[in-house]
Amino acid sequence: MIETMALMLMAFLFGYFLGKRLGRELGLAEGKAVAPLMLREQSHAQGYCALCRSPRRERRAGCE
Repeated sequence: MIETMALMLMAFLFGYFLGKRLGRELGLAEGKAVAPLMLREQSHAQGYCALCRSPRRERRAGCE
């Protein structure tokens, strides 16, 4: 009985920590993908180009 409960506890903890690690890795990957888009959106809302830091109304090569 105690061995079964210990085994169940170990299995639960293994699954918990494995899920936590995989979730953290996926979250970091998603954050790395989304962060540049969020920065570009924020700079557009504030009225400047994120690439060349010029005001949005001026057009420079490479800026849209």
